[in-house]
Amino acid sequence: MERRRLIISGVAQGVGFRPFLYNLARKRRLTGWVRNNSAGVEVEVQGDAGNLAGFLNEVETQAPPAARIESVVSATIPVLQNEAGFKITPSEDGGVPGSPLPDQGICADCISEFYDPEDRRYRYPFNSCVRCGPRFTLIKETPFDRVRTAMAEYQLCQRCRAEYTDFSNRRFHAQTIACPQCGPALWLADPEGVKTPEPPDEGARRILKAGGILGVKGIGGYHLAVDASSESAVLKLREAKGRDRRAFAGLFRDLEALKAHCRVDAAEERLLLDPARPIVLLTQKEASNLAKAVNPGLKEVGAFLPYTGIQLLLFDQDLTALVMTSGNRSGEPLTVDDAAAIEILGPMVDGFLVHDRQVIWRCDDSVVRVQKGKTIGIRRSRGYVPAPLKMDRDLVPLLACGAQQKNTFALTKERYVYLSPHQGDLDRVAAYLSYRETIPRWQRLLRCNPEYAVHDLHPDYNSTLYARSSGLPLLGVQHHLAHLGSVIADRRIKGPVIGVILDGSGYGTDAKIWGGEFFAGAECNWERKGHLRYYPLPGGEAAIKEPWRMAAAYLEAVAPEFLAEWLAGNGLADQWPPLRQAIRHGINAPETSSMGRLFDAAAALAGNILEVSYEGEAAVWFEHQADLNHSGEYCFEVSDVGGKLLIDPGMIMEQTCRDLRRLSTGAISAKFHRTIAALIVRVCDLIRSEVGTDQVVLAGGVFQNRLLLDLAWERLERKGFRVFIPEVAPVNDGGIALGQAWLGSMMIERGITDVFGGAG
Repeated sequence: MERRRLIISGVAQGVGFRPFLYNLARKRRLTGWVRNNSAGVEVEVQGDAGNLAGFLNEVETQAPPAARIESVVSATIPVLQNEAGFKITPSEDGGVPGSPLPDQGICADCISEFYDPEDRRYRYPFNSCVRCGPRFTLIKETPFDRVRTAMAEYQLCQRCRAEYTDFSNRRFHAQTIACPQCGPALWLADPEGVKTPEPPDEGARRILKAGGILGVKGIGGYHLAVDASSESAVLKLREAKGRDRRAFAGLFRDLEALKAHCRVDAAEERLLLDPARPIVLLTQKEASNLAKAVNPGLKEVGAFLPYTGIQLLLFDQDLTALVMTSGNRSGEPLTVDDAAAIEILGPMVDGFLVHDRQVIWRCDDSVVRVQKGKTIGIRRSRGYVPAPLKMDRDLVPLLACGAQQKNTFALTKERYVYLSPHQGDLDRVAAYLSYRETIPRWQRLLRCNPEYAVHDLHPDYNSTLYARSSGLPLLGVQHHLAHLGSVIADRRIKGPVIGVILDGSGYGTDAKIWGGEFFAGAECNWERKGHLRYYPLPGGEAAIKEPWRMAAAYLEAVAPEFLAEWLAGNGLADQWPPLRQAIRHGINAPETSSMGRLFDAAAALAGNILEVSYEGEAAVWFEHQADLNHSGEYCFEVSDVGGKLLIDPGMIMEQTCRDLRRLSTGAISAKFHRTIAALIVRVCDLIRSEVGTDQVVLAGGVFQNRLLLDLAWERLERKGFRVFIPEVAPVNDGGIALGQAWLGSMMIERGITDVFGGAG
């Protein structure tokens, strides 16, 4: 007879772990108890040595699919006499590391019940069990028990209570279960929030089929929905929301309906069906009848499958695809409060589908894509947070404040980094106010007490201003090194690496705007080995909205006669001279090495794109024009200037403008993309010959460009490089906080404030 005490750390709450252990102990004829402890699981188990060994093995090999076990620590303790059976005991606080579970999409069994007319949960929108349903978005505090969630006010009816206490039932100790008799209620409301007598599902579909906009309260906030096949409905939604031309996501009734519109490979299908239910970026079929306004000018669509019964109610045999976008004014945080929804969304919608369960945590839909069999994060939120990223060492307790755009922040605790849900762009007042409110709540939920605040070097970022107001000791981490550190932490890379960090902008140590950067080093010792040659950014941020300005800045230096002709042809001849004068006098024309701006300029030339509605729009369009049936690349030079490798983008732009008269836009785009990929490989090869490493990290928003990443990745591997991209953290600025946490902690530990050693 033996007795063991187990401490199980990781993501083990809300996944049916306690019922799993209960049934496993009964099968093995063991006695003892299990309870949630802080955000992990604590077990005492007693019995025959052979049965105990089998129990320990099955804990790790047969755990519930959604569980993520980090470690199982076992210790022998004294045997208890006369212990009867195995019990699930009340939760207690403690120090076991881990986190609340992310929200889980509705499982196949609950979907089957939802569609079964004989089942008592037939078409019940809040159907869930021990394996599925909301977790994070309804938790108020840990440990994860019903009394600490938004479900506390819904007292289980007799039949649900019987399921909850039946060890053979899949709802045994499921904290979110409910039924029509005892659970949350759903109803249809008019735009003023007044409840209507119409059956909610019928009324919702009536609005959608009539071309209306439906406000839908979900598990992490409100969505706005329209029929994705209706051009007029999608345009109406864009106008009502104040949405720019960026693509909407499509929610499809089921996998069959989705495949009618999108090409799906095996890896993408696994992601679509994963309990996280992210939006997956897929190639759209030519035969798809989605409205063109869903993804104007693009060949890709963000697609996802229903993850709640509420969403399942929206579909029928005729209505199979919806635009499902965040319920907010464009650029503002997701609406979660019912009163705010009526005020903000009421003027936009033709009706609401509303329920009475409180949304505790705002949580946008996550966005990912698959490339070369790897999952690449674009936005990490619902389905993934607050599951932590485990590092290979303990970290200094800190708050990583993140970037200005696509912000997430992070907290560290022991070996864990907790990335927040997507916060949005902090230059929007509402988003920044939400960010300020969310950080202390996040600290309380996860019981993290930061001792430092790590921030971007940009002095005017609102995330930097928040750090300064925090009262904590401060540490600045350069933007592109944070991108680099994010991948090192995500992929647990050891040893020296070459970092290729390409994005729109980031504040450099020389107070210039970086964005086309090549680094080499390890840990806290880095050198900026190369970058695109600096060019002026005419009008500062105005050049982001008007990409022709950047094209003019390049061509002014290398092809002034062509520039004059091009400007005149586009009605810009009078606008450039004042900007040229401002550049000469150093007025609002900071110098930049940005690769993102180079892509904008090439797109402006090739497509006469003079204005954009969001950053990167021109570059996204340019990528989707590429015709790879056309071969060729542009020439470029890599010069060694004072020990740094410099590439002049003007040389590439000069050749691009020559091609305008003889090649199609698709051919120019293909040549341009191949040129940038060749440039990346050439510079990495030169750096490798000096530093000796073949490990290459690719990160930054420019690598959201699927074509460029494919070309660069393939060519680097052919040259013998090992390529690393982020697989958990977003490749764009949504991953900055992870890099700040990883590099910032190391800098604090070692007393280092300048990782460039003066060589940046």
